[in-house]
Amino acid sequence: MHYRHLTEGNRTLLSRMMQAGHPIADIARIIGCHRSTLYRERRRNGVSAADINAYRPALAHARAHQRARKANARPRIETWVYCQAYDYLENCDLSPARIADQLPISHEWLYQWIYRHIAAGFDWEKHLRSLRASRQPRRCRLLVAKTGTSAATPIAERPVACNLRLEFGHWEADLLLGRKDNTYAVLVVKERTSRLTLLARVRGQQSHVVMRAMAALLSPYRGLVKTMTTDNGREFFHHQAFARTYGCTMYRCDPHAPWQRGQVEGENKNLRQYLPKSFNADRLTTKRVKEVERRINVRPKLVLNNDSPLEVAERLSGVALRY
Repeated sequence: MHYRHLTEGNRTLLSRMMQAGHPIADIARIIGCHRSTLYRERRRNGVSAADINAYRPALAHARAHQRARKANARPRIETWVYCQAYDYLENCDLSPARIADQLPISHEWLYQWIYRHIAAGFDWEKHLRSLRASRQPRRCRLLVAKTGTSAATPIAERPVACNLRLEFGHWEADLLLGRKDNTYAVLVVKERTSRLTLLARVRGQQSHVVMRAMAALLSPYRGLVKTMTTDNGREFFHHQAFARTYGCTMYRCDPHAPWQRGQVEGENKNLRQYLPKSFNADRLTTKRVKEVERRINVRPKLVLNNDSPLEVAERLSGVALRY
């Protein structure tokens, strides 16, 4: 039975049937509501608490209407609260939850206030942790979470040889994004032992597109891919075909734990030197992507005894990449 408010006619019928001695359960069936609604109505809007049967429909309807108006009345927020909230947001990058701790407002009010300004053309989304320009319903977030790489093996089961970098062939992958209005992105695949980085420009974030690009990117190392570690993103959902093609095991990070595949996350930070967060991936050419890949791979690294990732990868795998 769906909840609905009582009308003035319902209250008149309630009063007459109560005076006639009918039980509340019978009255509720006739009106078409739950009996708890009528018990609550009699308690809230009766003439007096001492006599629960003293019920006047006109008075009860007026009381209910007055209570409804008070419930919808929002308290006035002072101007200084707006100014202080904007200062915390603009200059301190505090989250709405932290701002609400400092001011007499709720974090939900802050989110509504921020998204109203974003809809009006202000770029306040840059101060939010999610960087979203619109609110995402909880149902959508749950659907995104359920479409992750659930069939992959948890990263806790990754072999010791991979964790300790004892052999060549253990890879990590991620997607590097540019501007929000871009269609293209950059696929980043990194080998853990040699620190070799492979890049590819992909159109969109559809899983079948990304996994096909990953298979093409690793084709020189066919037979040398033992494991692949990704996050829970939808772009890595269709990984079964890739795992069958390369005969490798797919591992996934725990939700909200990108640091578990810190090798590729650290490389993303290095790549931002050439591909900053505002870069236009749609205008990025394959030639430029390969140039960035070459610059990353020929750099000497202290962790590799001042050898470059390209030299170490060639020595361990026997595959020589040419740029």
